[in-house]
Amino acid sequence: MRNILIFIGREFCINEAFVEYVKRECLKTLNTIDAVEYLGDKDKNLILKISSAIREYTNILIVASPQSYPTASRIVATLLGDNLIAQEDMLVLSKASKIEPNSFLIDNGMNAINIIQARVGQKLPKILLSPQLKSAGIFLFDMKDIQKEEIIQQLSPLAKSYEVELVVTQVTHELYHALVFNKKFGDLAMFVHNAKLLLPQNLIVARNLFEYLIERFGALGKELTFAESCTGGLLASMLTKIPGSSTIFPGSLVTYSNEIKHAWLGVREETLQTFGAVSEETVEEMLTGALKRSQADYAIAISGIAGPGGATPTKPIGTVVVGAKGKNEEIIRTLFFEGDRNYIQYQAAMYGVKTLFEIAQEELF
Repeated sequence: MRNILIFIGREFCINEAFVEYVKRECLKTLNTIDAVEYLGDKDKNLILKISSAIREYTNILIVASPQSYPTASRIVATLLGDNLIAQEDMLVLSKASKIEPNSFLIDNGMNAINIIQARVGQKLPKILLSPQLKSAGIFLFDMKDIQKEEIIQQLSPLAKSYEVELVVTQVTHELYHALVFNKKFGDLAMFVHNAKLLLPQNLIVARNLFEYLIERFGALGKELTFAESCTGGLLASMLTKIPGSSTIFPGSLVTYSNEIKHAWLGVREETLQTFGAVSEETVEEMLTGALKRSQADYAIAISGIAGPGGATPTKPIGTVVVGAKGKNEEIIRTLFFEGDRNYIQYQAAMYGVKTLFEIAQEELF
């Protein structure tokens, strides 16, 4: 099955936040979004693009602005040889199989087309496409005892045996996210069960690591804090997007300047002058200060050069020091990430989470 999301309306091209909201809602129903198109209601290729999507994709979600909705509905009606009728205070195709306020579905046996009238700043109308074959999310951790190649080598025969498809992508250094899709006669539950038995300290069953953290630490009564420099609060943002984060997260500090690192976290001026802000010595003191300030059980600290400026001959753009600390263990590493500023920040933040899983293995695996 292939899925396409089509936005019709020029305002969607410039409203990234609303578009990301729509994508999140879409992924609650569909396993993946294989393509995204942005079209204007007066786009000369509008009919051609929708016609092509009907030929090529199984599930088509068309999100139209109030101004574009009549045009989108007329085009789909014409392409399918149907008529428009007024129902539920809106125009829908006469052969619509499902109708909800500002949303209707056409299923012709070959594909399903859901047209939604969406208003920026308001809740998205109900998506009427049917949920797809069951899938599961897993995270794979490249630890000292076993690396990615060996993990994939062990999981591949298992996937073949239980007739599931395994799609793996790198999140950051030593951390990978995989989606497992059930084939027609697959046994997804047994694959996941046996994969966890096979790799108990390298595999987490979850679609979102932060949701998993909240669930595990919440059940154990543990708290987590951050001391962020180059990531500028990204870790805190990603965690607090998830409901329930307040149960494990008392707060965190974004300490960009050396003065704030010293004043808020207690990083010694001597440490900053001797080793610099981007150093393992500074991150070690950031971790200690974060735990002292928050009284949390675990801390993640990050300091680096995300670019495009700030590089030195010995510390190029992408140099990041990441650390995690608990009451009994601490890991601090200097790494190098590639990409633009935002991608470097993301990889560094996720490596901090990966490092947390290393020092809290007994509680998180």
